[in-house]
Amino acid sequence: MSIKKCGSAFIMILGLLFAAKNSFGQQAAVDSTNNKPKRVTFAEFHLRVERATKLLQAKELSGIADSDHVNIMMCLNTIFLNNFDKRFNDVKCKKLVAISNERDYKHNITKVYPEWLYNRGMGQYYPKLKMELYGTPSPYATFAVSK
Repeated sequence: MSIKKCGSAFIMILGLLFAAKNSFGQQAAVDSTNNKPKRVTFAEFHLRVERATKLLQAKELSGIADSDHVNIMMCLNTIFLNNFDKRFNDVKCKKLVAISNERDYKHNITKVYPEWLYNRGMGQYYPKLKMELYGTPSPYATFAVSK
């Protein structure tokens, strides 16, 4: 009888481990050689932030191109992870965050990309875009901004 209980417990634990491993699906899509942030200058970052802000103000989320959603997410992740840095608390960055919050981007983007998974830190990973939003995004989902 004890062997049956141990076998059942083993199968349950194996199933839980498999489910936990697969619940963070973006880990399989990111290989360590490509897990580096995109390097941009601060001027280029501001241009990207301005474009993201204008798109969020002018278009419906479904009318924004995939590549622009990737840019928006990378800008938001970068600002979010560097909120202690004065450079990322300027008017342009604050405006993007405010527009994003006003449009409830984090929630409404799931209507455009309904297939998503939780990423590390309970953010979201969008397989179609191969991009994360908030939580604890991997380096590839951020910008490394130089002076």
